[in-house]
Amino acid sequence: MSFLGIGPNGITLAGVMVTVMVPVELLQEKWIPAGLWLLGAGFFDILDGSLARNSGKKGPFGAFWDSTLDRVSEAVVFGGFLLYYYQKQNPQALLLAFGVCILSLLVSYTRARAEGLGIKCEVGILPRPGRVSLLALGFFFAQTTLALAVVGGLSLITVCQRIHWVWKHQKVTNR
Repeated sequence: MSFLGIGPNGITLAGVMVTVMVPVELLQEKWIPAGLWLLGAGFFDILDGSLARNSGKKGPFGAFWDSTLDRVSEAVVFGGFLLYYYQKQNPQALLLAFGVCILSLLVSYTRARAEGLGIKCEVGILPRPGRVSLLALGFFFAQTTLALAVVGGLSLITVCQRIHWVWKHQKVTNR
């Protein structure tokens, strides 16, 4: 893509723009297109990192930009779920979507916070690619609530794994 003058940061931004289509399709109950848009956005997420490494444009701002916009993408997808379940007047599923949104963001936050403390924290059973894949499968099989529940449970486990990892690997216990 860099031959087109599009750098990794532009690819990251394009991925967020693709993600906006997920709630559009979700609200219309167009499950397959919603899943395809979600996987397409995931492709951009893989592409931006690969382009950054291969073009020598990997740097602190790019990593920050990528992580920040990944959270925006997640919020857009979960915002779509919240709107959908609100529209369907399904308060239980709406609360599930809200809780899973929080857990999903916590998975990323725990890693970022650990790394801010100098502890590498790539542990856990459900990082972002797994969450994207499971939600896409939920769309493809029109089982969005089930997919959310699975992502929520596995995200909770991942958050706990990361908290335990940091606790176990802390260098100094001054707190």
